[in-house]
Amino acid sequence: MSAPQLDFLIVGQGLAGSILALNLRRHGKSVLVIDNDHCGSASQVAAGLINPVTGHRLNLTENFDHYWPVANAFYQSFGQLTGRSVHRDVTQYRRIKHPGQLTYLNKRLQQREYQSLLSRHIDSPFLATEPHSCIEVHQTSAVDTPTLLSQTKSMLLDQRAYSARKFNYHELSVNHDGVSAHGIRAGTVIFCEGYQAIHNPWLSTLPFKLAKGEILDVELSAPLPGMLSWGSWLIPSSTDTVNARLGANYDWQDLSLDPTPEIAQKLQTSLHQHTGLKAQVTAHQTGIRPTTKQRRPFIGPTRSLDHAYCFNGFGSKGCLTIPYYANLLCDHLISGKPLPEELTEWL
Repeated sequence: MSAPQLDFLIVGQGLAGSILALNLRRHGKSVLVIDNDHCGSASQVAAGLINPVTGHRLNLTENFDHYWPVANAFYQSFGQLTGRSVHRDVTQYRRIKHPGQLTYLNKRLQQREYQSLLSRHIDSPFLATEPHSCIEVHQTSAVDTPTLLSQTKSMLLDQRAYSARKFNYHELSVNHDGVSAHGIRAGTVIFCEGYQAIHNPWLSTLPFKLAKGEILDVELSAPLPGMLSWGSWLIPSSTDTVNARLGANYDWQDLSLDPTPEIAQKLQTSLHQHTGLKAQVTAHQTGIRPTTKQRRPFIGPTRSLDHAYCFNGFGSKGCLTIPYYANLLCDHLISGKPLPEELTEWL
């Protein structure tokens, strides 16, 4: 008896693989997801922040108005499907730390595209002395990525669409009408492996720029009024205002999964310096972000392997951008709609 024929074999069940698998199944396609539950996955560790204004210069997140409606619709439909809400609005207070940044703020407040996103906050929630200003950043939200991943895994298991194993590249073979691996035949394989793509023989030369991030789970000395940000950020948990997450750093050199005590100390010092709050660390987590040198994801068919696609490279903004790009890839796979060249050029 021959192995069952599937439409798509998806390698990796992080945020990218999960959202893509759900979209393909919604279109009536048969899918099997293979995942080895690898530690260090950015999706498992991430705070899931969706932030419309970022950086020292308070820049509008590129294409936010395109990404946000699609992301919001996906997370709302996911909550309805599973009965578990994974997305919440967050009140973000951002500290303006010095006169140079205040100059940028005054400029942004005069620009039309920022009118609905930024407003001054007179009663600063920051306890540090002499802040230059405090603003509220609207349309900030957070995705509970661990719950989204666990709920997706449960659904896939119930539908016999999930296999817990390490994908063996040497077992992958290609024929005229698809691929075979681990006794599974599929029309197309899609690699959604996050930073583990550096070990994939067909993707290892892609210009990734991986970044290690570390996040602390903390118990605070006082309740939080909302999310505080000052270069680093502190966001309350979804259940109370005393337990929170504190992060995060970017390390382009040390890509080990070992927590760094110096980073934990640096984050705690920064927290106290800028907010006056003290925190007791209850957990210290690390993850590797699959960021790219050109700040664009890699999406499309691989030139080095027939019937194979890549869906990767979403970096720290994956919660915002992945639902949008999953729709693009589904439209391409199902209807043949061309993908933008900027997504496929490195593949």
